[in-house]
Amino acid sequence: MTAPAKLLYFGFAFPPGISGLFPDAQPAGHLMETNLVNALRPWFEIKSAGISWIEVEKITPDNTSPGLPHALNLLDKPPELLHRWRSLARLKRQYQRWTRSGWIPDAILMYNFSPVYNGFIRWLKRQPCAPCLVLYLADSMNLQQAFPWTRRVRHALKPLTWPDSEMVSLVDACIGVSASTEKFFADRRLPWLWLPNGCNSGRALQPSTEHPGNGPIQFGYIGSLGAHAGAQDLLRVFLAREGTERLHICGFGMPKARVAALCRHNERLQFHEPRTPDACLRLSQTWDVLVNPRPIWPGNENNFPSKVFEYALSGRAILTSPISGVDQVLGEEAFYFDPADFDANMRAALDKVAGIPRAELRRRGACLQKRLIENYAWEKQGRRAAEFIYRQLPGSREAQEVTQPASETLSK
Repeated sequence: MTAPAKLLYFGFAFPPGISGLFPDAQPAGHLMETNLVNALRPWFEIKSAGISWIEVEKITPDNTSPGLPHALNLLDKPPELLHRWRSLARLKRQYQRWTRSGWIPDAILMYNFSPVYNGFIRWLKRQPCAPCLVLYLADSMNLQQAFPWTRRVRHALKPLTWPDSEMVSLVDACIGVSASTEKFFADRRLPWLWLPNGCNSGRALQPSTEHPGNGPIQFGYIGSLGAHAGAQDLLRVFLAREGTERLHICGFGMPKARVAALCRHNERLQFHEPRTPDACLRLSQTWDVLVNPRPIWPGNENNFPSKVFEYALSGRAILTSPISGVDQVLGEEAFYFDPADFDANMRAALDKVAGIPRAELRRRGACLQKRLIENYAWEKQGRRAAEFIYRQLPGSREAQEVTQPASETLSK
């Protein structure tokens, strides 16, 4: 039986036991990265490197929150000129140690474009026999945007910073979370796979079978309070309409203090402090409808609101914008609004959903949970990603056997 390919992963997820200590930080994609890499482990021999703004080796973990046991932990914090160059040098040295000892990666899977990893890839591509580079594109502010010369000059003055559109030329293939990125990579004749996210069925909460009760509908939002996420737009529209419904916000980010103050002064709003992903699931089950108000915003065409997967695990109804392929993932049981005219369409959607019986909302929530667990379980997503990566390897090992616990092979 052929040994599995060696995969080197570059990402930003915390090591195990760290993320639970910083619930207010909510590192972007931490849970998604952790689940993705773990879903790939049956198919590859994996080493990973992680970059963080904290020195994780100096922190005592809580031993409960999930994460990735990196072979190398790197630092990126002010002053960037010092820490980025130091991290790049450490990564080069460690890579050379691995290869000298016989551990030579067949492929590198890199989570987004970022300074330290960009610098390493540019160096690696100048070396003989560089491994295949697969980009895991979860977000980019400028990949499909015009890049004027003024921004290019600013980038040139920052340490290890290159435009994403320039770094794409070094990529061999892309796994993208947004369906909207397909044409960009097709135009460049780069292999592309849509993998929006996945579901961990073990975290799913059993949808309630009890009588849903009466009273005003409870709307909820969990996630970033930044402009790209649309939470503040949702607040504006919700407060402009009449009604007895309540809106719950569990958010993080720079606007947190301002949003929390707004909620304290309005009885139709309630703010909840950030918490761990599992605690967020339990909180969301106390509400009726979970809202993803993602607007049309620069860069949103390159990302995917992973919160809809978390929402579905709670078994609650979902109201969302359809951008990035969300409508293809959730199907007809979700409620949608068109963000092209955000205020008018969000208001109409809130009014509509507020008038739907709770029993119907619960039914829809249970259907959404079932749909995502059946079609987007991480076990399935990991296999799809593994097959895609194997197809990119020199000589394509797609039909070759690989070792995995169930004694299955990619060719079966």
